[in-house]
Amino acid sequence: MSCGVELPAAGEVLATHAKNLFGELSAIEQEVRSSGTDSTRLRIEVFATAGVELLPPVVKAFREQHPGVRLRLSATHGDDAVSRLREGAAHVVLVWGYDVAPQAVDRGLYHVTLPDDPLHVVLPLDHPLVDADEVALADLSGEQWVTRAHRAPYETMCRLAGFEPQITFRAADYHSRQGLVAAGMGVSLLPRLSPAAHRTDLADRPLAGRGFARRVTAVTLPEARRSKPVADFQEVLRSSAGAA
Repeated sequence: MSCGVELPAAGEVLATHAKNLFGELSAIEQEVRSSGTDSTRLRIEVFATAGVELLPPVVKAFREQHPGVRLRLSATHGDDAVSRLREGAAHVVLVWGYDVAPQAVDRGLYHVTLPDDPLHVVLPLDHPLVDADEVALADLSGEQWVTRAHRAPYETMCRLAGFEPQITFRAADYHSRQGLVAAGMGVSLLPRLSPAAHRTDLADRPLAGRGFARRVTAVTLPEARRSKPVADFQEVLRSSAGAA
């Protein structure tokens, strides 16, 4: 009978020690990965629009500094950045969040804050405001809107400008939204880093007055910074983004 009483308590003790042990092993594994055994490879995960203008000059400058380091770029949605870093699947991850709806900050990561990515108004070419140098969000209060299906608080931005947007379409990606705007189905907001600025069938204008922006951050594990390529990549990213 005594065994029947003592086993659950012993099991709890064992489970607690096992959990702590697994945590310590994970930390040791990450430190080993960042200690030079991986110094010739650098895995970077970025959100899609960062590859249009932000990343190319960074990659070029980094390769000039570290010609022997193999860079691997892959896409991420940012939601699993912490797990990707802790698993060793990535050394640096670029994440973003809107200024009106900031993402929670993980204090256990090392953050490099990059310049904000301002939102622009996107209009069809026959829109009355197409010739304006900049457009106030409030001036679009009577328009039909094309918005993103997730993670973009455009409705909140419109409400801060004093109106409730009339949403006709919710698109899952930037290309679909741009196509709908170009076809005259409505207006939208897009980050400056999006491909909208490179299209000729729609108009891309800065916001007048109070603007909104995406906050872009490069995150890594603190111990990964002991690797010179990781630290140098973040510094090149910081300086190149600032220059841009």
